[in-house]
Amino acid sequence: MEKEIETITLMPYLPEHLNQLSQFYLPNTQTPFSALPDESLKYCREDCDRHPVVILAKGIPVGFFVLHIGENIPPFTSDKKAILLRGFLVDQKHQGKGIGKKALQSLPEFAKGIFPNKDSIILAVDVMNVNAKTLYAKSGFQDTGIQKEGRSGLMEIMEYRLDMVNKDIE
Repeated sequence: MEKEIETITLMPYLPEHLNQLSQFYLPNTQTPFSALPDESLKYCREDCDRHPVVILAKGIPVGFFVLHIGENIPPFTSDKKAILLRGFLVDQKHQGKGIGKKALQSLPEFAKGIFPNKDSIILAVDVMNVNAKTLYAKSGFQDTGIQKEGRSGLMEIMEYRLDMVNKDIE
């Protein structure tokens, strides 16, 4: 494993991030599980309830995800106070440095700052994506026991309760 990145920053997407985000790459083993930023940003432009977020390391975009609220998340939850985490990824050349873990550890406080009236973050993870499921679980997400059919197969719904923000996670 390469040297772990000391600190990362989460920030709302800005147009000046586009050039670097459009160069992100995922190996074929990961592409069934997450859209690249270009594709996700297209959906964000069409739906104002999708909020793109950039993961920065030393000011450089190294990862990306979308926080989705509103009427279009019911396939995943009926909880109107939930935020749907979509398209979470770390660019391949920055994987293995602890960036995803640090981003997920920062996410609850970041999300609560943007959406103070929301009480949970949910996500759908492909049952075959064992690495992602393990990372989410280690970051405080819990399996809800709910499964849905996704674009690449069966997905498990996981949840992070935002009322747990500022409490220690094992």
